[in-house]
Amino acid sequence: MENIEEQIRKLKPNIPIRKIQLPDGDNLNEMWLKYGTEGISEFLKCDAPAEKPLEGLKILSDYKLNFEGKAGTYLVIGKLSMEMQNMKVSLQIIDRITQRKHRLKIDLFEFAHVQFQCKELSEKQNLDYDLLEADLIRLTDLLEIYREELFEAEVNPFSEQYSAKELTPKASENAMEFLSKPNLLKNIDKLLEQSGIIGEEDNRMMLFVIASTYKMPNLLHCLIQGTSGEGKSHLLNSIAQCMPQEDVMNTTRITKKSLYHYQDKELTNKLILIQDFDGLDEEAQFAFREMQSAKFLTSSTVSKDQFGNIRGKLKQVNCHFASLTATTKAEVYYDNMSRSVVIGVDESLEQTLRIVKQQNQKIAGLIDTEKEQQAKELLRNSIRVLKSYIVINPFADQLMLPLEAKMLRRLNSQFQNFVSQITILHQYQRKTDSKGRLIATKEDIQKAVEIFFSAIMIKVDELDGSTRQFFEKMKSYVKKQPKGTTHRFTAREIRQEMNISKSTNFKYFNMLQELEYIQAVEGSVNRGFKYLITHWDDIEKLRTKIKSELNGQLEEL
Repeated sequence: MENIEEQIRKLKPNIPIRKIQLPDGDNLNEMWLKYGTEGISEFLKCDAPAEKPLEGLKILSDYKLNFEGKAGTYLVIGKLSMEMQNMKVSLQIIDRITQRKHRLKIDLFEFAHVQFQCKELSEKQNLDYDLLEADLIRLTDLLEIYREELFEAEVNPFSEQYSAKELTPKASENAMEFLSKPNLLKNIDKLLEQSGIIGEEDNRMMLFVIASTYKMPNLLHCLIQGTSGEGKSHLLNSIAQCMPQEDVMNTTRITKKSLYHYQDKELTNKLILIQDFDGLDEEAQFAFREMQSAKFLTSSTVSKDQFGNIRGKLKQVNCHFASLTATTKAEVYYDNMSRSVVIGVDESLEQTLRIVKQQNQKIAGLIDTEKEQQAKELLRNSIRVLKSYIVINPFADQLMLPLEAKMLRRLNSQFQNFVSQITILHQYQRKTDSKGRLIATKEDIQKAVEIFFSAIMIKVDELDGSTRQFFEKMKSYVKKQPKGTTHRFTAREIRQEMNISKSTNFKYFNMLQELEYIQAVEGSVNRGFKYLITHWDDIEKLRTKIKSELNGQLEEL
């Protein structure tokens, strides 16, 4: 039986027919009700077959382009120069009749040079002058379009089409509906788990909130600490995959001068990832700190004026970004640490078992990867539909962070920005004042305290996250020793108990000795030392005390 398309072709053979795919879950009637005739018209325009500006130019590789002309076949050999003021190429021209190859270097923007080469090839190689000139003019146009596409891809690796592909009208509606539902943060946390982030409940929510500030007025930055191989980069990259990919800049290395040479808006409304902050040299770290604080970089350089004189010139790179960085160092330079919310990855055996179980289930095909992708897309679209707001917090002066915290001034600023971002995530559920500013609620502050609490404790604790976890395990091991013993232990005992490397164990022992938490009480370098815990702090008691104080303040709001 003939389908509808074949029947129409028989009735109206001269009318062009084009099939289009409607958005998921919609038919034509539903589209008319939702978007009207103008919306359908715009949809038809967007779905129309795209023009092919590079028709005739074949991209064989990055180093070889092919063009079929009237006089012959043209091969552009080598990588195309990105200097926009010229079009210098190495050409191989294959005569259409004799198949002879002619090789030359030419600047296609120099028309007099093009005419000279056409004349030379016409007189010496019997090629048709007019056809050759027409071919080279057409080739110049095609190469210019192709180079502009390369330049655009270099400046903006993820074009806006990436956003348009995911954020369809239906997806936008779903994202706004998701942001309007009660228990938003719990729902986000479920999607983060569905996307593949197992465990790390507090950390994953904190990282998501921090990462989502990249296009908001109150920016936040996060530094993830942990030993090598404990999942810092995995956690960082997993959160980044839940953010709009057109706005993510994922870097493994930053040279000391590169940050000064970005163009206008290239570092605006971006989420910057640095996989290993330890790899940045001192000057790159300085530039990055200035970008975080001042939101611009200024450098004095030299340039020639219109008369050819060398003069000084001030160049400024404007920045507006959030950042997620990872480090294996227990002690980070003070200025780097104070500008970021610091968290430590979960290095417990329970978390390791959860990760191993997930890895095994994925390899066994027991995890639905399609659901993982759907969760990421919904989170990305939710960030895309968020609008930038100024937030006012009527309760900001009624909550005081613990005075024991280090860098309290910046920590308080980070906490208030964190509250503001939680309000922004709830923007479809919050009221605005007469000036269009979002108003934070008590619930926003309560949720902020719950999620941000681990970051507060890291700033209160003298030990960093990884060293604290190591020290708590050490105390548990010592407490298990029989009563009546001296509670002395060797480095080897601890290393075997915790199943860690010698170098990692050595690093933690040095740190704890420097801070006078443990002390070598007997032995020698040759025979080894025995250690004793000299400072039995009670971090859980301190944690309970601080949480109780904060909860007391929340109840009085």
